[in-house]
Amino acid sequence: MTSAERTAALIDSYVKYLGPEVVHPVHYHDQYGMLERYTKGCLSPFDPGLLSRHGAALRPALGRLEWAGAESARIWNGYMDGTVRTGHAAALRAPRSR
Repeated sequence: MTSAERTAALIDSYVKYLGPEVVHPVHYHDQYGMLERYTKGCLSPFDPGLLSRHGAALRPALGRLEWAGAESARIWNGYMDGTVRTGHAAALRAPRSR
């Protein structure tokens, strides 16, 4: 699909589920994953088995630095859901400043 076709399909979907008032979005950014420089649209850049062997090394805090991101997620690794989960967990672990 072209960028215009993807935009139209997305807006059609929004209208279907949310109603006609969403037909004119304030802003829309189209990003085609296959053109991404580093990931090329891949959900996870790691080879199969790498996280099983070494994934625990991505998780421990380094001093006051907490790690979070899709690649360190135990659930939904490589997806936005995993990113949100690890961010939430890191925020809960982070020391509170006074």
